[in-house]
Amino acid sequence: AFYIILKTLSQLQERTEVVLPAYTAPSLILPIKKAGLEAVLCDVECETFMFDYRQLEKVINKNTLCVVPVHSFGLACDIPRVFEIVKDSGALIIEDVASALGTRFYGYPLGSLGDINFFSFNRGKNLSTGTGGAITTRWPKYAELITPELKNLSVTLSNIFLNMLKVLALSFAVKPTIYSIFYDFISRFKYTQLHTDFEMARYTRFQCGVGVSLFRRIEEINEKRYENGMLLYKQLQNLRGIILPRILPRSYTVFNQFPVLIEDAEKRAHLQRRLMEAGIEATLLYPEPIHAIYRVKNSKADEDAFPQATFISKHLLLIPTHPMMPERLLQTAVAIFQEEFTRVGTFVTVSENPIASHVAV
Repeated sequence: AFYIILKTLSQLQERTEVVLPAYTAPSLILPIKKAGLEAVLCDVECETFMFDYRQLEKVINKNTLCVVPVHSFGLACDIPRVFEIVKDSGALIIEDVASALGTRFYGYPLGSLGDINFFSFNRGKNLSTGTGGAITTRWPKYAELITPELKNLSVTLSNIFLNMLKVLALSFAVKPTIYSIFYDFISRFKYTQLHTDFEMARYTRFQCGVGVSLFRRIEEINEKRYENGMLLYKQLQNLRGIILPRILPRSYTVFNQFPVLIEDAEKRAHLQRRLMEAGIEATLLYPEPIHAIYRVKNSKADEDAFPQATFISKHLLLIPTHPMMPERLLQTAVAIFQEEFTRVGTFVTVSENPIASHVAV
C-alpha cells in the first residue's frame, strides 16, 4: 500500500524525499527505494514516539515529497501540528496507521486526517487478516490514480491457500496459554532477518470475509485494547526507572501494544525474562534505529544524528494489549514492574544510616 502511494506521487512530482521518523519499521525503507525515492530521517521524542518537531522543521525543504507520521503502538501523532509545519512547503502528509486502526484524535479516526493514508492487516495488527493493507485519501484525484494500480495486482492459488493457513494458525497462537506452550515453535515464524524485498498481491476474497467478520466486532475489539492499555498506563505511573508514553489530550488510544522505556538497558532483558516466565509475551521490537541499518541521506556513519531513536531501540519493552489478554496477566505484569521498580514518593528503609532510617525517594 505504501509503495503504491509513493509510486503514484512520484509520477506527479519531481520531488524525491520522504521524511520518516528515525525509529519505526525498517521495512518502510524498501517501498521508498523501490519507488525511486530517498528517505530522510527525523529524530523522535522518547515520550511520544512522534517526530521531534524542532528537527522536523529543519529537514523539510523544497525537495520534500511527503512527510510520514507513524502512529506507533496505537498512539496518535499530533497531525495538526505536522500540517502546521509543512503547510508552506508543498509536501503532502501520509499517515502510517499500520498499528493504530481505531485510535481517534479530537474525535477523528486516524487515517482520515492526512492527504493519503495506509493501514496494515498483517499479523499482530489491531485487525488482522494474515496479510494485506488498505489505502484511504481525502482527495478524489489521488483515489482515481491509485485505484487502477490496485486493480492491476494479481492473486495466485498459493496466495489464497497460504493466507488461509496463516489466519487459522494465528487465531490460535494469540491465545496466551497456547502461545506459552508452543513458544519455541511459534518463535521460528517471527521476523528475525532484515527484509530485502516485498511481495504484492491482490487482497483475496477469503481475507475480505475475515476482515468483514472482524469489523462487525471492531468497537468491542477497540474498547478492549483501550481498556487493557489504560489499565497498564494508570497502574504503572510514578515508578522510578521507567518512562511511560505521553498520550495526547482528547485522543482515544487503541493500543496495539503498550510501550515502556526501561531506563536501565541491562535491566530490560531481566524484566522481559520475568514477564515471559509468567506467560506474558513481552517483546523488544526493532533492535536498531533505521540509520543504524540503512544508509540515509542525512546521517553520517561516524556520528549518531538521532540519539533519541537510538535510545528507544535499546530501552523499549512492549506488553501485549490484544483482546485475548486476560486482566489476570495484565495485573501480573503490573506486579512484576512494581517489584522491580520503586514508586516515586514512597519511603524505603536505609539500614546503613542509623540517623536517617527512612529516606523519601
